[in-house]
Amino acid sequence: MRVGLAAALGALGAALLLGGCGARDASLVPMPLPVAGTPAPPTVPPTVPPTSPAPTLPMPSGASVALDPGLLALLPSSVGGAPVSEEPTSFGQAIKDASFVSSIDRAAFPIAVSGADWASGVLAHVRPGLYSDKMFADWRASYDQGACAQSSGVLARAEQTLGGRTTYVTTCGGGLRAYHTHLASRDVIVSLLSTGAQDFGARLMAGIGG
Repeated sequence: MRVGLAAALGALGAALLLGGCGARDASLVPMPLPVAGTPAPPTVPPTVPPTSPAPTLPMPSGASVALDPGLLALLPSSVGGAPVSEEPTSFGQAIKDASFVSSIDRAAFPIAVSGADWASGVLAHVRPGLYSDKMFADWRASYDQGACAQSSGVLARAEQTLGGRTTYVTTCGGGLRAYHTHLASRDVIVSLLSTGAQDFGARLMAGIGG
């Protein structure tokens, strides 16, 4: 997996969270963001039936990637009173990267917002036969690089047990945290970025089902 894949996802998520919390540097914002202090309400209901049609977008290489809202069912439906819903922009950005398409066949992009507390990220189903410990380590390092580059760099890395699973936690400057875990039974990588005192990222990781 190319390092740029997860770095782009991390940077995108960080721009969303930091933009919502008052970032003003336009060079760090690759997509429209809510006005500081007034986070936009989720635009997609948090409980999308797993059987809902998932649009599949063909890519020039012949591979395709599907937006799969059913993956959101792996997370709690809400956290701290905020619904978990599909973030509408990140999928369109992610599928522009050929390495994302070559490594991931289905994905969903959750977001939860309540005042200054935010979490966003990706649930990514790895294509059969591609997952390895090295791939996951490269994913985490790249994602963290992209996210923390917009928040004063990486301050610390640690491991925690959340929801009975090993979760890799990276602390960036400015209070931004990245959480990563792999759901082996489903071959899904979950990476979440979180900011705010309620630590939505840790709470969502602890509540993962499946």
